[in-house]
Amino acid sequence: MHKDILIICETGISASLLVSKILEAIREKRLSYEIDYAPIRRVEEKLNSKGYDVLLLTPQVARSEEKVKEIIKKEKCKAQIIFINKDDFRYMNIENIIASIEEN
Repeated sequence: MHKDILIICETGISASLLVSKILEAIREKRLSYEIDYAPIRRVEEKLNSKGYDVLLLTPQVARSEEKVKEIIKKEKCKAQIIFINKDDFRYMNIENIIASIEEN
């Protein structure tokens, strides 16, 4: 099943590494996922430009959870929201992150 996924991070620096590792894994697994990422300040712009199926929030975004939820509500986004486990993020446990996408 095809899924458009937006990874939301605080500044975009650590998410770029996460994106590259997820892209590598989805190629190997032949999953039909499109991955994009944005720092919090660009989420509204991203949600305006595309309908995402899944929003993956990095652990740093938890501090801004209410702000992100307000943006999501304002943009009438119906995407599944998944918070990436902090240990999975820290150790780049891509298998667990992909499993959380597939479960939803």
